[in-house]
Amino acid sequence: MEDLLVRARALGLQALALTDHDNLCGAMHFAQVAKTLDIQSITGVELTIKGGDEDKYCSHLTLLAENQIGYKQLSNLVSYSYVAGDRRNPALDLKYLPEDISGLILLTGCRTGRVPSLLTEGRFAEAETQLKQYLDWFGAGNVFVELQQNLVQGDTSRNRRLIDLAKKLGVPTVATNNVHYHVPERHRLQDALISIKNNLSLEETHKVRRANNQFYLKSPEEMAIMFSRHPDALKNTLHIAERCSFDLTNDLAYRFPDYPVPDGDTSQSYLEILCRQAAERRYGSINQNVEDRLQEELRLIGKHDLAGFFLIYYEIIQMAREIMIEMGLSDVEIPLEERPPGRGRGSSVAMLVGYLIGLSHIDPLEYNLSLGRFLSDDLGSVPDIDLDFPRNIREELIVRVHRKWGWDRAALTGMISTYQMKGAVRDLGKALGLPAHDIENLAKRIDSHDAKELELEMLQLPEFRDKVDEPVWRNLIEMAAQLDGFPKYLAQHPGGMIISSSPLIDTVPVQQAAIADRYICHWDKDSIDQAGFVKIDFLALGALSQMQECLLLIEEREGEYIDLSRIDFKDRAVYESMHQGNTIGIFQVESAAQMQTVPRIKPWNLTDMAYEVGAVRPGVGVNDGVTQFIQRRSEGTSWDYDHPLERRALERTLGIILFQDQVNQVAIDVAGFTSFEADQLRRAFGKRNNEAMLNHYWGRFRDGAAEFGVPEDAAQRIFKKFNGHYMFPESHAFAFGATAYHMAWLKYYYPLEFFISIFNQQPMGFYNTETLKEDAKRHGITVLNPDINHSRKRCTIMNEALLLGLRYVRGMGDAVASQVVSARDQGGPFESLADAMERSGLQREAIENLVTAGAFDTLNAGTAELERKTDRRQALWEVGLRYRAINTQQPLPLPVEQDMTELPEQSQWETMGEEYRILGLYPEGHLMAMARTYLRREILSSRDIEAKYDGDIVTVAGLVIRRQRPLSKAVFLTLEDEFGHIPLVVWPDEFAKYRQLIREPLLIIRGEVSRRDGTMNIVTKHVETMPLIKNLPKAKSWQ
Repeated sequence: MEDLLVRARALGLQALALTDHDNLCGAMHFAQVAKTLDIQSITGVELTIKGGDEDKYCSHLTLLAENQIGYKQLSNLVSYSYVAGDRRNPALDLKYLPEDISGLILLTGCRTGRVPSLLTEGRFAEAETQLKQYLDWFGAGNVFVELQQNLVQGDTSRNRRLIDLAKKLGVPTVATNNVHYHVPERHRLQDALISIKNNLSLEETHKVRRANNQFYLKSPEEMAIMFSRHPDALKNTLHIAERCSFDLTNDLAYRFPDYPVPDGDTSQSYLEILCRQAAERRYGSINQNVEDRLQEELRLIGKHDLAGFFLIYYEIIQMAREIMIEMGLSDVEIPLEERPPGRGRGSSVAMLVGYLIGLSHIDPLEYNLSLGRFLSDDLGSVPDIDLDFPRNIREELIVRVHRKWGWDRAALTGMISTYQMKGAVRDLGKALGLPAHDIENLAKRIDSHDAKELELEMLQLPEFRDKVDEPVWRNLIEMAAQLDGFPKYLAQHPGGMIISSSPLIDTVPVQQAAIADRYICHWDKDSIDQAGFVKIDFLALGALSQMQECLLLIEEREGEYIDLSRIDFKDRAVYESMHQGNTIGIFQVESAAQMQTVPRIKPWNLTDMAYEVGAVRPGVGVNDGVTQFIQRRSEGTSWDYDHPLERRALERTLGIILFQDQVNQVAIDVAGFTSFEADQLRRAFGKRNNEAMLNHYWGRFRDGAAEFGVPEDAAQRIFKKFNGHYMFPESHAFAFGATAYHMAWLKYYYPLEFFISIFNQQPMGFYNTETLKEDAKRHGITVLNPDINHSRKRCTIMNEALLLGLRYVRGMGDAVASQVVSARDQGGPFESLADAMERSGLQREAIENLVTAGAFDTLNAGTAELERKTDRRQALWEVGLRYRAINTQQPLPLPVEQDMTELPEQSQWETMGEEYRILGLYPEGHLMAMARTYLRREILSSRDIEAKYDGDIVTVAGLVIRRQRPLSKAVFLTLEDEFGHIPLVVWPDEFAKYRQLIREPLLIIRGEVSRRDGTMNIVTKHVETMPLIKNLPKAKSWQ
């Protein structure tokens, strides 16, 4: 889209209409980018029209929104084409046309339009009748006969017939371009996309592909030549553009949802009452600092008419609190601030009003959080508030919001799924007719997400290295780069919902979601933000689910609920534990990068925690910002601003941009951008294929800075600090930093409850359960195999140990686990395997998995350990003798002892492998403890490495628990052995040499010890694999 608009600007076009097929998904973004480039955007749709009784074939019709009323009708028609039809193949039944059509301009469409296709078939009378029908529906001044010339056979004769018909009925003609790509060279990608849409190869789609490369955006001069005999058709393009004054960025009719307030109050006065009551509870009294900030926020809320907006959020928080109470997680007498149902995140955390009405757990006054990014005088869009909830609360809350407002006024946010490397390779490979097994093999083995790096990836793979210059593979490489970031399909946002007082389809099309009884709108979160909609994000945060369960376990055991808002946020013991890298399982600080950074930043309070979680973000690291921040903070390295105007934005972070807000503030202070312009600049950096847009913004930044006396070289250095990679807003970092500290505090003081809750909330976090189990052992927590007579569905505490729940057994979902627990609760403990099989009624596979997991070991209590493991084999044999499939005749409970046989002993290796297969972990030990005696003597453990010096050459071995390839050139690995973790760095040359070996689960690595700033890594020199063991836990690899 950006390519199209930048090309239009280069060609000198004053206006451009976007008429996607059957959707308005890109309309808002198109309008916003066009506005930035000073191009008039025209909003339209090329609708698929359902065939009539006599003609079953669908046709196309183009509609343009002339004004707000026309846009409203257009949005309705698009919605009806889905809701009244098939969401996968939308088609508008013309019976849904409103009786009074107004504000819409009709173009007769491309060659598949009803009128053009009838003329092509020689059905002149029917074409005339159809055109008269359009005139009757839309009005004589609102219908144009569309002429297109793409140098395809039939274009000229069809245009001649269209002109004759238009003259006969007195209908004006208009010359249009039928654009499907911005330059002729892109026709190959367009052909491939048509093949992808039809799930066929290029060879199989030649009949449905466009005939040539002439469907590109032509210049006014080219159009003038093509339509030189029809000057009126060209003039009418300007005439239509003048009429289509509707501006999607300004003219939407959306209104904030109404909020009922008590008689005698307005939304503004009622919000102020709620805030003052909460301030009295929070602070005891309202001091001048609180009063000043509250008055300023209320002034801005009143200016932008946002009181109803905040009251809706207040109601949603109250609804969530009701759900908590119904679930037995809180009590009506417990105030919301003591036991909140969720937590805010993002820039909204800077709002004192949000803190007072329960949207945030962070006091913005205590941490001097800036209000500007969230709410300012020149507000460009409605503030976005994200709310994190435990999973159980979130699911019920979404249902209740739907129920309260209804689907036509509360719809889920859309999400535009885009192409990345693997998807581009698979789809383009099939379209190009490349061998399926080669394409699948390549897709599995590439590491990068960026499709522009496909050639580099292939060069590093021996079996693909020689293919990069072959013609068809060359096409794959070139088109994959073009397809990178390209829209793929409309999906559902994980938690976003928009709410309106009037029907949403008046402002944005709505269609069925893939999940029954759910509806999604055509705009993603950015378009919704730009449209000014109230968007509520209900996000499920695993850490909050873990925290909730952990606190309830503590309350059950100690009889008292811990209010985390009242704990000591400067507890040195907790911080010192983090300084030692003891952060596995702790929200936001458990990644390998965080484990290396925490000892260097050394946080001692919540402000430091905000810096910690904010620093380890791609947008900070891309310019080496993390290292520079640490050097300036911890080592006193001297530094200076590139210009004094940076001081206000960057002083507190020592000249480094750590947060999104600082990008905006620098643009405002250095180059005179407005708040809205600064935010648009920041967003532009995050767009794909944004070179032209960034050149445009650089010119504006350079010129604005010059007016403030900033030299161009300094302005350029400052501009280069901006990038499109993700960073936290400052208030978001404080919110997540506080949650991280809460989890660290719980892990330090209540490790058993901490690990019980994190095991129950899997999957979440960075590590598999084997790694979590090892960390639990290091904290003195024993992890026990499931027990048929003691385990519940979820993990529980037994004898001050973590007893695995039945759901950890492969194939044991909620229903099957409940079946076992119910049978045991009703009939008492199981006395034998036969008793468990008879009373539980489990399928054979479930019984065998329970046996293999050790769930029946305690029925043989008192026997030697080796005999117990042998008994598992005997038990499996017994299962085979006793089991009868469901629906077969019930057997008599005859003895089977006479059919039992002596079986070979199960080795410890076999036991470990089977437990990995069934449980995903080996509770009793670690495979490296068993493997150690078989390894070469020079292979050191993680414990041995502690005594090694910088520069020492060492060899280590272990299970790979993470692979990370961040924006830096290095690849990072972590090995785990029986004593701990070994962090490794793999530089590009070594990665190219060993990239395939690094994928293996067990590695032996030789390298050089590197100790820097209190951290240790081993720089990899040589990699080899250990003998493969089946069913090992998989590493969690992430970008």
